[in-house]
Amino acid sequence: LTAKVFRTYNASYTLDRLLAETSERVTAEQIAKEGRETALHNFYSVANKEVAELCNHQRAAPKNFDEQLARIEERIDKVRDELREAKKGGNGARIEAKTRQLEKMEADKRTKIELKNVALGTSRINYNDPRITVAWCKAHDMPITKPFNKSLLSKFTWAMSSGPDWRF
Repeated sequence: LTAKVFRTYNASYTLDRLLAETSERVTAEQIAKEGRETALHNFYSVANKEVAELCNHQRAAPKNFDEQLARIEERIDKVRDELREAKKGGNGARIEAKTRQLEKMEADKRTKIELKNVALGTSRINYNDPRITVAWCKAHDMPITKPFNKSLLSKFTWAMSSGPDWRF
């Protein structure tokens, strides 16, 4: 066996094992707070992060990371202000919408911070069997465009026929 074959097996096995734990690790409370799609996508990113760390796919934090984080924080503060205004106005639907938006933004911020030093693309593109991701997306009714961009979709067309119960 070559090192690439071993790393591919190890990465794919680990990703499959982690994604099999979705129902235990993505709670109903988390889904209610962040929204189903966001919670699942963040869980997929964290699982892929563990695979990338296993394969030692590191990167330096982007030079403008602090600026990006500051912009995210500004947007979060703006939504907090809008939520306060909605609470003063007593508009229940607006309060709920702003609360959900705030929780989603905070979850995205946490994920961004957690993933800043890991090169997720390397493992996703070169080491993880794409059928694992396709099957997981189908099983959880998640758009395949969340984990795979257009170029990856065209690269992995052969994997798209995997069923929702496909396992590595």
